[in-house]
Amino acid sequence: MKQYIKLDKAELYALKIPFKMDFTHAMASRSFSDSLILKIEGQGKRGFGEAIIRDYVSGEIGENAYLLENAKEIIAKIFEPLMEKEISWKEVKEYFNFLSLKSHELPLLCAAETALLDIFCHTSGGDIYDVLKKGPVRQSVQYGGILPILPFSAAEYFLGMYERANIRNIRIKVGTDLDYNEEIFKLSREKLGRDFDLRVDANASWSLETALACLKVCRKYGIFLIEEPFGRNSEEIFFLLKAPESSDFKFVADESALTINDIESMAENKSYHMINLRLSKNGGLLKILKLAEIAEKGGLKYQIGCHVGETGILSAVGRVAASILSGAMYVDGSYDSYLLSQNITSEDFSFGFGGVAEIIRGQGLGFIVDENKLEMLSIGKTRCFPRVGT
Repeated sequence: MKQYIKLDKAELYALKIPFKMDFTHAMASRSFSDSLILKIEGQGKRGFGEAIIRDYVSGEIGENAYLLENAKEIIAKIFEPLMEKEISWKEVKEYFNFLSLKSHELPLLCAAETALLDIFCHTSGGDIYDVLKKGPVRQSVQYGGILPILPFSAAEYFLGMYERANIRNIRIKVGTDLDYNEEIFKLSREKLGRDFDLRVDANASWSLETALACLKVCRKYGIFLIEEPFGRNSEEIFFLLKAPESSDFKFVADESALTINDIESMAENKSYHMINLRLSKNGGLLKILKLAEIAEKGGLKYQIGCHVGETGILSAVGRVAASILSGAMYVDGSYDSYLLSQNITSEDFSFGFGGVAEIIRGQGLGFIVDENKLEMLSIGKTRCFPRVGT
């Protein structure tokens, strides 16, 4: 029996949740979560979704007040064909499959899709696997750690924490400072050992000259997986691949891998070896399931990443993705209580010892939003539909 819903209302909230510590990488420094939270309502049910806007990843939407207003317009555009009629999840899925959006609109598609999945879970009485008609291929997920660009004393503390928690792999954020990079690699090896799985994320900060120099340092410390050295549409990756210094290295596309066309081009040109899939960056759960399939067909490996500052909403959906995608080489995320001073979900999705976290069954998408906390932790909200005054 098909389940139908008629949407009545949608609101968008701008969060500001302080971090427990500042988080820095080559492209930005952040001290709070600035997610946009979408709430939709229909026939007595509610659904929630989350978007994280990063101009340097998917493109600019606007700043401050303009961000919320411009995001509202994108949400209204996405939902317009679905309004004022009863819709099934099958119809929504078909609509999203053919919906053409620009890259800067993908985070809002993620919020819209997640909110709809959430409301259809509540309507059907089943969990997300029932709605998707895809069962999990694993009952638990193992997450890795992230080491931001930090003073060495703070980095040493972090590394010790990862060691005590038995985390098995770490992604180290680096920039263009070769001396810093070498010292942080040296410290990591001293704390974690020569065989520990370390990888590097340059966040599109390198030039070709810097990359060649950094690869020598990486090789010295046994690090051979490099994420996003140059940035979207850069031709420098082709020159790097031909250089003798890149022998034995594998390169991961993150900001460069937004759309199906991006990944198909990478597979054809053999410009990257792996892609980093992120829910908000790529447009939601359905998109990354599809992108993973395309990557595998094209001979590319993939990992599941996250954005810094994700609330329990995207932590829960990320765990669903990781439980379905058996080919993920690495999984990042579920840093909730480790990073956020507060959260908007009743559940704590933080991983446990060894980076392990159990999947969630029988509870919709897995999260329950505390609406009192959502109101308290928001610095602004706007109605997407119906329009004010209608």
